Amino acid sequence: MKKTILITGVGGLLGSRLADWLLENTEHDVIGVDDFSGGYIENVNPLVKLYSFDLKELKYVDDMFKENTIDIVYHMAAYAAEGLSPFMRKHNYENNLIASTNLITNSIKHNVERFVFTSSMAVYGDKHTPPFNEDLLPSPIDP
Repeated sequence: MKKTILITGVGGLLGSRLADWLLENTEHDVIGVDDFSGGYIENVNPLVKLYSFDLKELKYVDDMFKENTIDIVYHMAAYAAEGLSPFMRKHNYENNLIASTNLITNSIKHNVERFVFTSSMAVYGDKHTPPFNEDLLPSPIDP
């Protein structure tokens, strides 16, 4: 069954590669959103229905969900600031927590069947060495 998949952070390395893989290997439609504060428009496959806005802006998130019937969300957008986050807490709070809350709220409101929230290996901190697995306890070195 054909699905519509939303990828946030679609201009970043992982988001753009996921979009490419889905478009090359499935019949699903892909919607992408990125504010290009860390990603690059050149990474975005031309077959992606692209939105360019900041996920903190609830009106734009609301409008995107109203315009599309989204089945699956891959949330890969975040401000990565490992080592810097204690010095920029407000910025991280707004960019990561509020943006995620806007997406989660709309996903519930619009009956999204699956929400995949991604993270990075930074959650394991410096107590473990690669390769990592999901059985390890998170131990980030900063918030």
